[in-house]
Amino acid sequence: MKCDAGFFFAYSEECLPCDCNGNSNECLDGSGLCVHCQRNTTGEHCEKCLDGYIGDAIRGPPRFCQPCPCPLPHVANFAESCYRKNGAVRCICKENYAGPNCERCAPGYYGNPLLIGSTCKKCDCSGNSDPNLIFEDCDEVTGQCRNCLRNTTGFKCERCAPGYYGDARRAKNCAACNCGGGPCDSITGECLEEGFESPTGCDKCIWDLTDDLRLAALSIEESKSGLLSVSSGAAAHRHVNEINSTIYLLKTKLSERENQYVLRKIQINNAENTMKSLQSDMEELAERESQASRKVQLAQKESMDTINHATQLAEQAHNMRDKIQEISSKMLYYGEEQELSSEEISEKLVLAQKMLEEIRRRQPFLTQRELVDEEADEAHELLSQAESWQRQYNDTRSLFPVVLEQLDDYNAKLSDLQESLDQALNHVRDAEDMNRATAARQRDHEKQHERVREQTEGVNASLRTSSNSLMMPRLTLSELDSIIKNASGIYAEIDGAKNELQRKLSNLSNLSHDLVQEAVDHARNLQQEADELSRNLHSSDMNGLVQKALDASNVYENIANYVSEANETAEQALNITDRIYDAVSGIDTQIIYHKDESENLLNQARELQARADSSSDEAVVDTSRRVGGALARKSALRDRLNDAMKRLQAAERGDAQQRLGQSQLITAEANKTTMEVQEATAPMASNLTNWSQNLQSFDSSAYNTAVDSARDAVGNLTEVVPQLLDQLRTVEQKRPASNVSASIQRIRELIAQTRSVASKIQVSMMFDGQSAVEVHPRASMDDLKTFTSLSLYMKPPPVKQSELAVTADQFILYLGSKNAKKEYMGLAIKNDNLVYVYNLGTKDVEIPLDSKPVSTWPAYFSIVKIERVGKHGKVFLTVPSLSSTAEEKFIKKGEFAGDDSLLDLDPEDTVFYVGGVPSNFKLPASLNLPGFVGCLELATLNNDVISLYNFKHIYNMDPSKSVPCARDKLAFTQSRAASYFFDGSSYAIVRDITRRGKFGQVTRFDIEVRTPADNGLVLLMVNGSMFFSLEMRSGYLHVFYDFGFSNGPVHLEDTLKKAQINDAKYHEISIIYHNDKKMILVVDRRHVKSMDNEKMKIPFTDIYIGGAPPEILQSRTLRAHLPLDINFRGCMKGFQFQKKDFNLLEQTETLGVGYGCPEDSLISRRAYFNGQSYIASSQKISFFDGFEGGFNFRTLQPNGLLFYYASGSDMFSISLNNGTVIMDVKGIKVQSADKQYNDGLSHFIITSVSPARYELIVDKSRLGSKNPTKGKVEQTQADEKKFYFGGSPITPQYANFTGCISNAYFTRLDRDVEVEDFQRYSEKVHTSLYECPIESSPLFLLHKKGRNSSKPKTNQNKKGEKSKDAPSWDPVGLKFLERNIPRDSHCQLSNSPRAIEHAYQYGGTANSRQEFEHLKRDFGEKSQFSIRLKTRSSHGMIFYVSDQEENNFMTLFLAHGRLVFMFNVGHKKLKIRSQEKYNDGLWHDVIFIREKSSGRMIIDGLRVLEESLPPTGADWKIRGPIYLGGVAPGRAVKNVQINSVYSFSGCLSNLQLNGASITSASQTFSVTPCFEGPMETGTYFSTEGGYVVLDESFNIGLKFEIAFEVRPRSSSGTLVHGHSVNGEYLNVHMKNGQVIVKVNNGIRDFSTSVTPKQSLCDGRWHRITVIRDSNVVQLDVDSEVNHVVGPLNPKPVDHREPVFVGGVPESLLTPRLAPGRPFTGCIRHFVIDGRPVSFSKAALVSGAVSINSCPAA
Repeated sequence: MKCDAGFFFAYSEECLPCDCNGNSNECLDGSGLCVHCQRNTTGEHCEKCLDGYIGDAIRGPPRFCQPCPCPLPHVANFAESCYRKNGAVRCICKENYAGPNCERCAPGYYGNPLLIGSTCKKCDCSGNSDPNLIFEDCDEVTGQCRNCLRNTTGFKCERCAPGYYGDARRAKNCAACNCGGGPCDSITGECLEEGFESPTGCDKCIWDLTDDLRLAALSIEESKSGLLSVSSGAAAHRHVNEINSTIYLLKTKLSERENQYVLRKIQINNAENTMKSLQSDMEELAERESQASRKVQLAQKESMDTINHATQLAEQAHNMRDKIQEISSKMLYYGEEQELSSEEISEKLVLAQKMLEEIRRRQPFLTQRELVDEEADEAHELLSQAESWQRQYNDTRSLFPVVLEQLDDYNAKLSDLQESLDQALNHVRDAEDMNRATAARQRDHEKQHERVREQTEGVNASLRTSSNSLMMPRLTLSELDSIIKNASGIYAEIDGAKNELQRKLSNLSNLSHDLVQEAVDHARNLQQEADELSRNLHSSDMNGLVQKALDASNVYENIANYVSEANETAEQALNITDRIYDAVSGIDTQIIYHKDESENLLNQARELQARADSSSDEAVVDTSRRVGGALARKSALRDRLNDAMKRLQAAERGDAQQRLGQSQLITAEANKTTMEVQEATAPMASNLTNWSQNLQSFDSSAYNTAVDSARDAVGNLTEVVPQLLDQLRTVEQKRPASNVSASIQRIRELIAQTRSVASKIQVSMMFDGQSAVEVHPRASMDDLKTFTSLSLYMKPPPVKQSELAVTADQFILYLGSKNAKKEYMGLAIKNDNLVYVYNLGTKDVEIPLDSKPVSTWPAYFSIVKIERVGKHGKVFLTVPSLSSTAEEKFIKKGEFAGDDSLLDLDPEDTVFYVGGVPSNFKLPASLNLPGFVGCLELATLNNDVISLYNFKHIYNMDPSKSVPCARDKLAFTQSRAASYFFDGSSYAIVRDITRRGKFGQVTRFDIEVRTPADNGLVLLMVNGSMFFSLEMRSGYLHVFYDFGFSNGPVHLEDTLKKAQINDAKYHEISIIYHNDKKMILVVDRRHVKSMDNEKMKIPFTDIYIGGAPPEILQSRTLRAHLPLDINFRGCMKGFQFQKKDFNLLEQTETLGVGYGCPEDSLISRRAYFNGQSYIASSQKISFFDGFEGGFNFRTLQPNGLLFYYASGSDMFSISLNNGTVIMDVKGIKVQSADKQYNDGLSHFIITSVSPARYELIVDKSRLGSKNPTKGKVEQTQADEKKFYFGGSPITPQYANFTGCISNAYFTRLDRDVEVEDFQRYSEKVHTSLYECPIESSPLFLLHKKGRNSSKPKTNQNKKGEKSKDAPSWDPVGLKFLERNIPRDSHCQLSNSPRAIEHAYQYGGTANSRQEFEHLKRDFGEKSQFSIRLKTRSSHGMIFYVSDQEENNFMTLFLAHGRLVFMFNVGHKKLKIRSQEKYNDGLWHDVIFIREKSSGRMIIDGLRVLEESLPPTGADWKIRGPIYLGGVAPGRAVKNVQINSVYSFSGCLSNLQLNGASITSASQTFSVTPCFEGPMETGTYFSTEGGYVVLDESFNIGLKFEIAFEVRPRSSSGTLVHGHSVNGEYLNVHMKNGQVIVKVNNGIRDFSTSVTPKQSLCDGRWHRITVIRDSNVVQLDVDSEVNHVVGPLNPKPVDHREPVFVGGVPESLLTPRLAPGRPFTGCIRHFVIDGRPVSFSKAALVSGAVSINSCPAA
């Protein structure tokens, strides 16, 4: 069937209209989801705007979405999305934009978003900006880089600074020019050559001039670093031109803005004119309304006069009728008295008739008749006119909402227009400011350009002067010879100094190397001895001698570190001498260079001499004159050279001697330190040698005694724990409960922590063949049913040569039932092979690992892992290497041949023995072998880390012989030491973190995490009310911090979901706090989010990692900000503060943190689906040929898709339908038995598909169907199409699954059978891969109680009992009686959900409450009340009592989460208010006492608050009732703030007055027991009875349709009832599972009924619809329909009677209706004539009714 446009084909096989809010005309069949949304909308019903768009959110879904004004719509929109808040638009900017309206660039970007066509670009500083900053630092408008580092300069730091050379962009290696202060090539570093030729405009020759010119040029270079780059002035002119073009562009845009401003002004004027016309229209309408009202009042008055006149006429007519009757009676009497005949009577009657006609024709009577007729016509005319006015009045009233809506639209548009005008004005002002700033910068640039031009001219003049000076004649040969001789002498002196330096350097080097070698050798010896001790004493025991020995090892490691530091000091001294040697070599190089230069000068001088000889005398005279000047300059140069050489000698020799002296001192100090270390470590080394010998020998009783004592302590603790818990349960029930409960809870936590620490002790145990250990398995037995994986380290004893190299048969471990006859698994050595044994109920499966005999194993630990998936078993062996990372791996597989696939173990009947068994335990035959001899260490059981030291009992373990074996540092253990494992209860604490680093301008924390969990605490710092927390919520990071900010805590979160953490991969997390005002979150070196805050330093010294102690986490400061599952579960490594590493296991307060990162603990074997989620993968699996697969599931919902796969038209699916499991293979269905599997328990499904048969096994029930395609040739092959768990986006015929799926496996073509790791799946939609929040069924829990369940006490108060004829429930209120309500045998769910005893839930309606009327005594003088409460609400009434006028009162209520006790003293109010908040969802005890004019409040037995007022003589008398949980409408408003007058939302318990309990409420309104377990939406009617009366807007009359959904807990009860004053009624009720509708329409009763095929009491929701049209009534129950046609009432009256839901007061029931038993169960989605009914707005909620909260099970 094809529906028209705008409609879709629903599951009810009818066309329904699309709900797309007018934004689409197409929607999907079945679901009704809208497609092709228009006008920039999106969503399932086109109800929201696309990202980057915003709509009119004032009234419902948007009709039109326009681009976000961030900062300008259409032309400049740089927002991801936007929203309205307080009338203003708030923008969520793209990554490179910032500001409330994205009007500026974010840090690290530049540009002007307000300029049309401009965008924010990333700063490009060529990587030469400050590395401590996250973003490159540049001008936010121009992009010019600030603070170029690494000796660079330029607009983008793209070239080396003057005096430096290199590649500034790529290599980033700008180095200083080695040109003696002269210029060099900026790329190659080549010094610009000096020459005698005249320069041609280049400034390189200036450096050959005198030192004065050199210093002057250098100062110019330093002050004007950009001089060389602007010599021509082209760049400056280009920059000025760019500025001019920018100014011109700004002027153009400004003129456009002005035009827009004028246009907006015209629009505003038009809008004002429109508003004025609208206002005048409104005034005219108001005037018309007043005129119409006056006319209606006049017509009403005239109508009333007419009615009065008509009433008088009617009375006159009645009088006339009475007189006529009197005349008739007198006439008859007269006839009888006068004895007249009938003829005479007839004649007299005719005569009387004539007389009557004559009377009528007479004038007075005729006139009156005409007047009456005229008045009647006038009355009708007035009535019609009044009706016409009434219609006009109604039409006018109907126009009011339209006019108001239009006015709202105009107001909104005016607000937007005003906002746009404000923005435009701001933009104009900004543009003006920018223009002024640009003009100022232009003037500065012009001045600077002028200064540069003047300085350039000065430099050119200096160059010309230098050129003239260099025209002087050259030096003569004799003068040059003199200079060369002097230079040679100086060179000889320097050479001598060099030899002396080399001799001293050689001595120092020999001394240093000997000392360093000696220190290194000694450190190596110490390290070897420490490593030997560590291998012997490696342990994680927190209390034993093992830890002390490990600490000693750590001490020796510290000593070795000190020696290493001494080594580093000596090497530093050696480096200093090497640098001195390099300096001397440099001097040598310079001398050779000067020698070459001197030789060149000599050659030039000889050439000049030759030229001089051939010249004339005039030339000789001129040359002599010039030589004289040269000699003067030569002598000055020689003096300066001598001074320089002297300074060089003094400086180099003095410096070298000084450095040599320092090196000798450092070396001496290092030698002294080494001697001290030797002296300190000598006795320690001897002790270490002795300890090592003692440990390896029999003489180690002290150590073994300590270890044995530790084990005995853990064992004793294990034996004491059950007894302690039993005692705790007894004590926990005593008062005051909260304080004792808190202490008990703390004891429980300590026990759990002790267990956790014990399970992480990674130390082996030595077994001698007679010893045994019974271990706590820790893992849930349900989790072991389908999948079991156990790993351990194993070291068998070496085989003696005389034993033919074969290891004897030995028992290793057993996990199974106590009688060893049922199901179990174990490990043993048989025939020199490691053998894995498991039994699933009938026979053993043995899997021998024959590829690696035990006798060939190495003499150190190997890894053994045994695994079972369903009936498939596997054993692994990993043999590591001591010398490399190479490993040998061996695998052997097996399979159970029977039908069973579950290891069904009872937790009460399960034991776990390792190494041996006690003497009274008989092992099964396959494992009945001698005990193990060697060392064992447990690793993991499924996902849990386990240890032999977490034992229940230990047998025959001789401490003198059970020294743990040392586990060498093998290749596979290296990764374990580098990371830490947190199991959800452990945490690490680093105290005084500033001892390794200081908080600075940039403070950072770094850590790597790896986890599959959804929630967890990563880092936490606390200081009073200030805190910092890095948390993971739903897989994403959140940062909450408050450093004392005035605006409260700051929340930084990954709003764009950039970095998901919980994918079981390592992620690097960095928290950077910059400049004390900016918090930055970086994940995997990518910026995630940053946030500015008030400038404040970090006020912490300690940091908690992975969790924290309970007293920290439960503080009120943190409770509002931390996730529920607080402790981290997973792996961490690489924790750093300010780039300094911390070893978490060395911190003294670290608790429960283990070494390494076990891979098994990170596999996601389970997934939770919420009804809208699924996971999918594509792998090579053949589902239709030789397929086997299985999985566990848990759910409380009866329907849902568990697994789905489709290939073309062929489909394979597993689903739940009404609680049964159905497998569908190509249209052939195999269904489980009638058992319901939606009980909250774990169930296992195995499916197999073969050419002959399709088979389904649920738990241990086998079902099958033949394959109809058997015998046909059908080629199937595995492909990689998607398969789905938990639901599918392509299967509308199935509802998605709600619950857990775990331990799934398939037979594959490409690899062995193994459990699916859901973390590897390609699609994960709204799925949690860690937790499984499914509660067990209350029925199951009650059944488990058995004989230990407590019986309720019987009611001893006989006076309060009702008679046998009284109904079983109170129609007015509710009295909670302690009684056993028999369970309805027809119902799946218990009629009494699990609830807290004597505790009741209030809330749901504004006046939910209990009233207590009859009090035994007056409490006017002194009264003491006590009560227990639990809530998460901030406001609400808890207790209230007063007199009739409410002048005297006493109350306890919540205000802003704080408890307030208040009463009056005369005309004043005494108020006691708690300082802390108590709306934390925990139970609290409150005692509040009034004694005359003083009051006292005691909270949890710890906090006592007292206040008093001056006493008054006024009486204080109170009358009932006491209101509990709320007050009646209108009460308490006089004395209590309005927010706290409404009902308390939470649970109350145990109200007492002066020590006596107050029970038996006289009236109850919307109060139920305080339920435990999961809740869902719906209204719950309890067994104690109650009902809801709908408000008067919902009525039922002659024509209506009522529809609702029910989930009953009893097979009988009233559902809906309506009753009128004349006896007509409608009644819908259940009776023994049958739904009946009874109707009385004033003629007689008639009814119809439906007996559904599927019981209504099956724990699922069912839909009931009742339709009435006059005398026809139809009843629909799910898909079954029945109707009845009753008698037709000729004069029906539509009474519109009120509606009762869930019950009805007994006084309203007629004799024809049996007393109505109240309905027990849930009702939701109640609709009358298409209008949803909200029970929270009902006219009355009476009895035990919980609004909007329904127990799910």
